[in-house]
Amino acid sequence: MSKNKPAPIIVKKEEGGHGGHHGGSWKVAYADFVTAMMALFLLLWLTMALKPQQKVQLSAFFQDQELPKREKPEETVVMPTYIAKDAQQGTPQFKLSQEEQFKYEVALMIKQLMENNPNLQKNSGVSSQKVGVLLHVNSSVMFQPGSPALKPEAMKLLDDVVGTLKKIKVNLVVRGHTDDIEAGKNSNVSKFELSALRAATCVRYIIEKGGIAATRVKAAAYADSMPIAPNTSDQNRSINRRVEFFYHSEDMANIY
Repeated sequence: MSKNKPAPIIVKKEEGGHGGHHGGSWKVAYADFVTAMMALFLLLWLTMALKPQQKVQLSAFFQDQELPKREKPEETVVMPTYIAKDAQQGTPQFKLSQEEQFKYEVALMIKQLMENNPNLQKNSGVSSQKVGVLLHVNSSVMFQPGSPALKPEAMKLLDDVVGTLKKIKVNLVVRGHTDDIEAGKNSNVSKFELSALRAATCVRYIIEKGGIAATRVKAAAYADSMPIAPNTSDQNRSINRRVEFFYHSEDMANIY
């Protein structure tokens, strides 16, 4: 009888309602979480590795919303790293070398100058360089096209330049620049002559009207030899037509 008994049939039923716990979607979420944590720890590590000066620069980038806007993709308008200061005392939050100290003071004064002159904000830029601080101003703010004669608003700017020189022991080089086609109103004036005349006009005003010793100020002419942007459009050419005020320490002689 047992030999003829049929084999039992086993039916296995899947329990419902638990697919969400045993699926693979949680793995994707967990991977995203791990990636985010790794990015966070990497960011914290990089922040801790920054030097104090770099931290000040990073802080100034995110906090100061009044810096001049970039006028074109090729031109970087950079405020010096030394403009950050203590809110109460107006002094740097970290120890500066003598060279950095004068750059900090100059950059701070230039920043205040630009904040008080909306037209200057739109048509200028400032950058911290290895041996000094550079302020460049579009020629349209200071001169008529093709002319070395100062506009009235240019005199106000030069008065501010004089004020900086009187308050800080720093020397100045005024550099004249043109685009690739600009020349004087009379065709017999070359680009180099025009850039030289503009730089010399600024220097003469600073010395004669401002009372600054001639040994502290120099003029240099570059014509179109040092463009900021390629001379391929009217907008780029207007940027290349500029006057630069390069403030440097008294120790750095023959800076052009």
